[in-house]
Amino acid sequence: MDILRRTTGTALFIAGALLFGGCGHDLLQRKVKEGVIEYALSFPEYDPNGLMANMLPEKTTLAFTPEKQVAELSAGMGVFKTHMMANAEARQVDYHLSVMSKKLVSNLHPRDLHQFNAQSEPLTILYTDQVDTIAGYPCRKAVAVYPGLAQPEAELWYTDRIEMKDPNWFGPYSEVPGVLLRYEMVQHGMRMRLDATSVTPGPVDPERFTSKSEYQQVSPEVLYAELEEVLGTFSL
Repeated sequence: MDILRRTTGTALFIAGALLFGGCGHDLLQRKVKEGVIEYALSFPEYDPNGLMANMLPEKTTLAFTPEKQVAELSAGMGVFKTHMMANAEARQVDYHLSVMSKKLVSNLHPRDLHQFNAQSEPLTILYTDQVDTIAGYPCRKAVAVYPGLAQPEAELWYTDRIEMKDPNWFGPYSEVPGVLLRYEMVQHGMRMRLDATSVTPGPVDPERFTSKSEYQQVSPEVLYAELEEVLGTFSL
């Protein structure tokens, strides 16, 4: 019996050491370097009884590696699709837009991204001590504060457990030092809320980060105008 107690005590001690030190601590702090995040999409200011309400997207996915990410979205029963590839090292975004038979792509650089984020600027990011767990990942809360009264504050929940280089460099929240798992943003007059529902670690097919050759190359101005026209239909 005494031997059993000593054996049990030794086993518990080893388990505790693995959990709180050495390998166990490393596992708890280990970062995900590649995978796919799925977000639920909602539109807080949109009339649920609007004529186009059932055409709005309900989810979006973000595939990532440390240097690259690609966000894919489909709306209107597949009539409207976007495929946005961001390369942190090259500082370039390849924005693919598909509407019916029209397929356009534009290569956006930092100087071109201002018009896409103009409705969310200027802003101040305030960091808090609040924490939460989203899609299984620990997150910290920040708040985006705008100078005018027209745009309300936006909560930003971000994690440091997903390894991406400057994950927000191309968007309005570029200074936030982590991957956003719950946040709001305004584009083309529409406020969108994104809530991560799952994070699936694992290798991502390199083809997802390849520009689509069948798309027509256009200038950032032409792409922006097309997006304005398409998204304007959702305000009906």
